[in-house]
Amino acid sequence: MMVAAGVLAYVVPNSGTLIVYDRAAILSGEVWRLMTGNWVHFSVSHLVYDSATLGIAGWMIERRGYPYYKSLYILAPILIGAGLLAAQPDIQFYGGLSGIACGAVVYLALHGLREAGPWRWICLTVLLLTTGKIVLESAMNAFAFVKVDDVPFSPVPLSHVLGALTALLIFCWPYARDLMHPKSPVSVREI
Repeated sequence: MMVAAGVLAYVVPNSGTLIVYDRAAILSGEVWRLMTGNWVHFSVSHLVYDSATLGIAGWMIERRGYPYYKSLYILAPILIGAGLLAAQPDIQFYGGLSGIACGAVVYLALHGLREAGPWRWICLTVLLLTTGKIVLESAMNAFAFVKVDDVPFSPVPLSHVLGALTALLIFCWPYARDLMHPKSPVSVREI
């Protein structure tokens, strides 16, 4: 669904200007842009990289039957937009599914850590590489692994951090809920 929205926003003429994260427009009341800005892409390669990452991670999450993933697709765009608005006032425009894709990759890997065998080690490696990528892009203010067209834009590592934190929140929520509302112990009576 998110990938389809991203593709649709790219191919429908002028739709990007109506839904892109635009700080001034958001502060003027166009709050939908907090969420819909994630669907806007500034080049074909930007769209392809984000869509491929999100599509593969999303497919694997669904295929492996990990729960609550739909919550990630609802919360991540909102938290990314709100987080950028609150913490990065220097960003006038933002677009891309990379923060949500990062969240999906982290969500997939967190669940994989609970499984036995090679998949656990693959997921640990993915988590370490994702963390390294975010740190590297923060330090360089440039994309670590991809080359985007000659469109002048740079990565927004905070969006990746917020996507990853959303994944962590959704992954931990069932455990936190169980801690807050423990099941009462079953009493055993002697007969």
